[in-house]
Amino acid sequence: MPKNSKGIEIAEINPEKCIGCQICIAECPVGAIELNSDTVAEIDPETCIGCGKCYDVCPVEAISFEKKEKQEKAPTERKEETAESVPGYRGIGVFIELAGGEGSEVAWELIGKARELAEARQTEVIGFVLGTECQEVAKQAITRGCDQVHMIEHPVLGNYFSSSFGEALSWLAEEVSPEVLLMGATHLGRDLAGIVATKLNTGLTADCTGLDIDPHSGLLLMTRPTFGGNIMATIYCEKHRPQMSTVRPKVMRARDRDPERTGSVHGYDWELSDRDLPELVESVSEVSESEIDIAQYPALVVAGKGACDSENLSMLQELAELLGGALACSRPVVELGIMPYERQVGQTGKTVAPKLYIGVGVSGAIQHRVGIQGSEKIVAINSNPEAAIFQVADVGIVGDYSQVVPEFIRQLKSKSSKLKAES
Repeated sequence: MPKNSKGIEIAEINPEKCIGCQICIAECPVGAIELNSDTVAEIDPETCIGCGKCYDVCPVEAISFEKKEKQEKAPTERKEETAESVPGYRGIGVFIELAGGEGSEVAWELIGKARELAEARQTEVIGFVLGTECQEVAKQAITRGCDQVHMIEHPVLGNYFSSSFGEALSWLAEEVSPEVLLMGATHLGRDLAGIVATKLNTGLTADCTGLDIDPHSGLLLMTRPTFGGNIMATIYCEKHRPQMSTVRPKVMRARDRDPERTGSVHGYDWELSDRDLPELVESVSEVSESEIDIAQYPALVVAGKGACDSENLSMLQELAELLGGALACSRPVVELGIMPYERQVGQTGKTVAPKLYIGVGVSGAIQHRVGIQGSEKIVAINSNPEAAIFQVADVGIVGDYSQVVPEFIRQLKSKSSKLKAES
């Protein structure tokens, strides 16, 4: 193993394996790692202290380091905190948000992830439902992967009020005592999660892109982008329960329904505290066409800074329509005022998971790549062969988009015409 001038054995990075995820940068305690111009991590040998933390967290085994066996800790040293050190809590809880009287898609996605976490903890998945008529949703939650569903049905829960929902979910969580509580990072979920975490006197990690169980401590490892999405931080909650996290829609994958699954459903009599509650005066449900939800489309054509010429946006729109999808964009396009924020893809915009993603002139900054990681197929068109987007693309096309996209459109129209003629 190489050594620096101080005689310290240091880690080495294989540039062929490095994907530029920057997790090692966030973990290094002395700031010895940074990205070079090729978006590959490099270690400053004179700054490195040989702790090996970068080796431990690298997700692609791009770092070489020979860790020495640690000496046994002295009896006087602090005992490692574990999930079992907070007694009385068990199970992976998921708040099942309702959308139009049905379970929301993000809830099913979270239940899918909760099953993985529950298997690692050898425990059960617990669903929490609040509403007026929840029996069918509770049954669906069982088929989606819950072992238990706990619900409160009450007239005041027919519409979302932060005060009533906050009290109801906090009360229910105290009754059931899950060690983990997951919620969708929707408008409702973000508002509700902060209230519940405060009432339960526990921590909350928002907008997570990764969840796992530490095999040694049993703690929930919650990974999220930080510093504007430039680095990834893994956070855990040692001493308070439940360990709470919100996750954006489309980050996790929902499991298929299993009609044969069985589980238990528990209803609760819940009384409101003696306080004045807000009164619903008017409800507006219509959404204008300009406020479309790009996360719901099976295909997205995403315009980047390299393809944000307003004259050519109609061409990209045509491609999106031929694919049965929508036109979206990266953050620089919004900042230039060419497209609205509702169309922005990425960590600071919307996390998406379409069947087909086509990035046109998208450079592929880490914030953007985090937001498209759930896509089934990624096609990248960029004139720069070194663009970071190619690192995650299933198909990469190096070329001028103003020539590539028209060819896409021509071939799609030609194929469509043949299909119509054959039918």
